[in-house]
Amino acid sequence: MTPPTSSATAPSPVPWRARHRRALGLVGAVLAAGMTVLWTVVVPDKADAASGLQYALLRWGHAASWACLTGVGLAVATGAPRGVREMLAWGALASYGGFLLALAL
Repeated sequence: MTPPTSSATAPSPVPWRARHRRALGLVGAVLAAGMTVLWTVVVPDKADAASGLQYALLRWGHAASWACLTGVGLAVATGAPRGVREMLAWGALASYGGFLLALAL
């Protein structure tokens, strides 16, 4: 015998990450802020021999990517629009990519 089916669907449970969005965003932002401070102090040795754009990317690229990730965490915690979160995430990727490129040259 098959159980009766109901025409009304039960509401789906809210995923764990959605229920804890604010806390996860804040924890991520705090951790990323710590990494921003760390990479502001720690500078690759290669930066001493670089100049111009390469120096700027080596000196600030990694810290800027973590700063953007701090912004992503805060944007998630405050419920900012998806476009804002995506812009910050792409900024983090771009600045880290620039840092890696400058490191490889």
